[in-house]
Amino acid sequence: MIRLRRKSVQESQVPASPETGWIRRLLPFLRPHRRNIVIAFGAAGIGSGIAALTPAIERQIVDNVILQHRSPLAPWLIALVVAGVITFGVAYVRRFVGGRVSLDVQYDLRNAIYDQLQRLDFARHDEMQTGQLVSRANSDVGLLQGLLSFLPIMSGNLVLLVASVIIMFTFSPELTLVSLVVVPLVGLVALRMRSKIFPASWDAQQKAGEVAGVVDEGVSGVRVVKGFGQEQRELDRLVDSAERMYGSRLRGVRLQARYQPTLQALPALGQVAILAFGGWLVIQHEITLGTFLAFSTYLLLMVSPARMLAGLLAVAQQARAGDTISRR
Repeated sequence: MIRLRRKSVQESQVPASPETGWIRRLLPFLRPHRRNIVIAFGAAGIGSGIAALTPAIERQIVDNVILQHRSPLAPWLIALVVAGVITFGVAYVRRFVGGRVSLDVQYDLRNAIYDQLQRLDFARHDEMQTGQLVSRANSDVGLLQGLLSFLPIMSGNLVLLVASVIIMFTFSPELTLVSLVVVPLVGLVALRMRSKIFPASWDAQQKAGEVAGVVDEGVSGVRVVKGFGQEQRELDRLVDSAERMYGSRLRGVRLQARYQPTLQALPALGQVAILAFGGWLVIQHEITLGTFLAFSTYLLLMVSPARMLAGLLAVAQQARAGDTISRR
């Protein structure tokens, strides 16, 4: 079975030049799993579409059932229960199938790395450090697996965002424009975060490979080290490499601590604007109380995509940095 899977992945690969983007280089490993990818992304889209309709149902209950008594309550409550059940089902499918795809691709990537190493000649092996190879085969592939597990959720959040904006615009264009003021700010912060985190992640992963190289050299040459009494020298080398890696990773954490909370706080500021302007519109009888409740719910739904966007940007830049190092 393992041989068949390796063969299928290798046959699906296309030659990629070193200049090819890291996403395009990953596509050949995704093609054998396209059925599960479609299922995961489809489930994410369905769940997000239903989640976008839920506040609209709540609006109908408040305006037409509670305030105006123009509609019975039972059908709308049944609709909410059905929406909750469907959301649970598609969320389970999305997480299970999406997680399986990410693990399958990780498995294929590890096999591809091993097969490539077996085809290299002795001269090429002498040029590469064993510690760097071990680090690339473990940490970088793990980062790609984490990124792939994020993608179905983020695609669902994108559907949720678009559907929510369309429904909100039909309810109140003025309130929708106020709620979307934070979107350009989120985009600017995200672009700034992307340009800062990539070099920090690249440097941190390079330092991690250096630590693995020091450990490999010390373990493989332990007899020589002990024979010449150089234990303290090797320990000092390891401490120096570990301190450089610590400083580099701390720099990345410092950058993430600066930008990720900003991305998460901007939707909250939009919610404040909705509460202020929307409350004034309700007092002026420009919109109904149900519409105000629906807008408040939509703003709460958008907080989660903003948080996931911050996490996805960080993981994506780390995966991009790992791919850049691997091509050197």
